[in-house]
Amino acid sequence: MGKSSREVELKKRELVQNHFWNEVGAVEHISLPRLKDALKKEFKNQDDRFVEEQVMLMQTEARIRIESHVKVWIKQPAQKRVQSSSG
Repeated sequence: MGKSSREVELKKRELVQNHFWNEVGAVEHISLPRLKDALKKEFKNQDDRFVEEQVMLMQTEARIRIESHVKVWIKQPAQKRVQSSSG
């Protein structure tokens, strides 16, 4: 897998995280099937092994925390830093 495809996949996982964070925030949770469905739609890939890999990567990247099949907590997305040029 090339570097650019890894970056694209990372960006898509960020989009899924941001979508659910904006929808439910820190006080609510989503279900694992709902997360998997969103990943299938975002990646346009119906392969269950691929989707499971993306879920595991989201856990590794600390984007989600799976408590049970019906409780997946979304972690707050990292804020993008804007560098100001002060002269």
